[in-house]
Amino acid sequence: MPEFLTEFIVDLNTKSKRILENFEDKKINKFYENKFKAHWINYQLDSCIPEQDVIAIDSSRGRCPTSNGGFFFVCRALALGKKNKYRTIFTDFDFSNIMTQSTFIGRVMEWTEHLAGIQAIEKQFEGILLIDGSLYGRMVHLPLELKLENNKGFILDYFEIYLKLLKLCKEKGILLIGISKESRTSFYREFLIKEILKEKISDKKLRKRLLSEALDRPKNAFKLAKSIRDKDIILLTEELIARKPDSLLILSNAKDSGYTKPLLLGASTRWRRAEKLIRTNFRQFIESNFPTLSEDPDFIKHAQKIIFEMLDFPAIISFHILPTRIDTPMRIDIPAWYFGINKRLLDIGWPKLIDIDLNEVLKLISAGYCGLENYNIWLTAVDNEVKLSRVDFKELYLKKFEEIIGKKATPRGYRRVRYP
Repeated sequence: MPEFLTEFIVDLNTKSKRILENFEDKKINKFYENKFKAHWINYQLDSCIPEQDVIAIDSSRGRCPTSNGGFFFVCRALALGKKNKYRTIFTDFDFSNIMTQSTFIGRVMEWTEHLAGIQAIEKQFEGILLIDGSLYGRMVHLPLELKLENNKGFILDYFEIYLKLLKLCKEKGILLIGISKESRTSFYREFLIKEILKEKISDKKLRKRLLSEALDRPKNAFKLAKSIRDKDIILLTEELIARKPDSLLILSNAKDSGYTKPLLLGASTRWRRAEKLIRTNFRQFIESNFPTLSEDPDFIKHAQKIIFEMLDFPAIISFHILPTRIDTPMRIDIPAWYFGINKRLLDIGWPKLIDIDLNEVLKLISAGYCGLENYNIWLTAVDNEVKLSRVDFKELYLKKFEEIIGKKATPRGYRRVRYP
């Protein structure tokens, strides 16, 4: 008998009721039922061929620690179309802690994807661009100096290229779509809770304050909810603070395939506070967010140009689609300007219901869906091609890096395990 099995069973059984409630969202579902039905559209995906050309973009990476405490990495992206391929690659050596490494490399992967998309557009591509991931999620992070030795200001390069991609797509009328499988986002749940609270709290100012505090200052939100002396409001406040994923809500309530009514997403409270400081005291903002680099006048000039452009990031229209009852939801992001809505991210507060024609987007998703193991035929194809194997990373990229430094780069034992 495996060690600890008896103790494991006892411990798990004592928590089984709570685990089941959370796993199936049972504790809160009674509040959502009517609102969910009102904002859910049944839809059956069908086989159809899109009229426009499609290019899918994805990236991969390899990373390893080095014997001197640094890390070597490679990020590469591919934009794959029916006739053409566009490649970008970025490699470097740097020093940082493991958390900064993960954040940084994730951003570099997205950056190379944006560069690959720009290549395609500059080569006269005029179809549909698919990106694996959230367009909105790439906008909402504040620009901050990274705790790295050689790439402290990389985040500004990241945003500069992302802004260029969005601008080119708008100028050329290109449909840019972000598709996220099993997204951890909670914007749809937050929207429904706001709709429920409209019926439970008649005082608009009080309701607005509670919603704002729940997302920004949880401790204050709990105090406010308890002062109202309503068990339902306390429970809904806990739900807002928990930030459980929309996918759980959809799987718990959807009876058939379909999609959520699209919402217009805006900037976070944190970004709104940042905007005020950027416009009133840019020097203070830079010194706070880029403490080391703010000593360089050329950097400040460069940063000012990019950060003020970031204030004009477009609002994003987002919704979830459940292709079949046995699958998991996909999150879809599209810039609002594609539907003639020229709003900035900072123009929109809480997620707002928007009436638009999604027919073109739904047809594309239908055409690309091939079942549980292949949620989008184009993104699966590019993922298979851009994927970086351990063998290739070790035998090609790492070996070349070691040629440059003239010795083995990795700590003892590294080559016997899979790189992170």
